[in-house]
Amino acid sequence: MKAKLMFPLLGAVLVSGCAFVKLNPQADDVLVLKPYQVRECEQLRRSTSQVMHKIWFVNRNQERMAEELATLARNTAAELGGNAVVADSPIEEGRQRFVIYNCPSLR
Repeated sequence: MKAKLMFPLLGAVLVSGCAFVKLNPQADDVLVLKPYQVRECEQLRRSTSQVMHKIWFVNRNQERMAEELATLARNTAAELGGNAVVADSPIEEGRQRFVIYNCPSLR
């Protein structure tokens, strides 16, 4: 009986400790900022990031999802020539909108 409970628990612990999203090297210099910090910046475009919000019908940790969503947004910004992102919506079912900016003062 204990073994039957141990394997799903061990699997959940291993999965929760894994990072699902990796930061691309070119996105190292892309910052996650607040709206008031980008007043002098050029808005390039909007982007939506998405990650898994449930694993086996269990909701994922909000902080972990927020980190992964920001990492995806930073990767996208780097691909588009941006150097900053600002969250533009709350996280809903693993999705979040971001605005990508080019901030000359950060270059």
